[in-house]
Amino acid sequence: MKCKYCGADVKLDDHFCPHCGRAVEQAIRHQKEMEQYEEEFEQTRRQAMDRISVAGGGGTAVGVRLAVIVALIIVLIAMATGLNSYSINERREKRAAAKNHDAYVEQIEEYLANRDYTELAAFCDKHQLDYNKDFEDYRYIIYGASYYRSVYKGIAEVAFCSQDTRYMYNAENLSKNVNSFYEQIQQDRRYIANPERTEEIYSQMEEEMLLLLRRYLGLSKEDTDSMKSLSKSRRTMMIEEALDVRLVSITGKGLSEMKGAELPSLQDPQENTQEGSLEETQEEAK
Repeated sequence: MKCKYCGADVKLDDHFCPHCGRAVEQAIRHQKEMEQYEEEFEQTRRQAMDRISVAGGGGTAVGVRLAVIVALIIVLIAMATGLNSYSINERREKRAAAKNHDAYVEQIEEYLANRDYTELAAFCDKHQLDYNKDFEDYRYIIYGASYYRSVYKGIAEVAFCSQDTRYMYNAENLSKNVNSFYEQIQQDRRYIANPERTEEIYSQMEEEMLLLLRRYLGLSKEDTDSMKSLSKSRRTMMIEEALDVRLVSITGKGLSEMKGAELPSLQDPQENTQEGSLEETQEEAK
């Protein structure tokens, strides 16, 4: 299959494209499905062995063994089917998108009008619209919304981190996702359908993203105003330094120290009325 960002060949076990380094969502979904199948297979196997052990020898044991073999074959067939589940789902979503094209466009436009970019990304990801040629006019808007959502999740993980911080994937990749967002903005206009509108929407996304970075990472207005013009390395340094300072102020540990560590319980973030919610911050930007 192909990476949706750079078009390079990727494998089912590639969680990240070996060429551009971006996440391969299809492979991640497929891996989760395979893990579920393997878990079901192991559970069936254990149940089968327990039955054989209880049944002991004789004709009863033979019948149990036959039942177990049939059960394992069914699970193996399900696992084999799962190898192509991502492509089956893709075809199903493509048919649904063709059938409901106008309704999907109306929903996308509603998300854009409300500046609800996280829901837009979730909707398009669910229905795999970034791969669909019938939604070509929205392709780069969808890409931008996807990175915006990743940035939003990363900031949420920082702002409302809980006792267990071992799985702050989006926070760890915050600078990478911000850089990817700006790389999308700088795409060659020749590849973008309706570039003027796309750039206008990107500007709105950027405005909200920078507001979130100021509010929850403590970056200054001067910092965020310069963000777009910075080099990738300088932007990365700025975000990661602010991220580390913020996490130390909340937890007493920087991001690198937090990996694999359990932290003491923190104050319920909802009790902190000074900063407000991420949703309230979004409303301020509108």
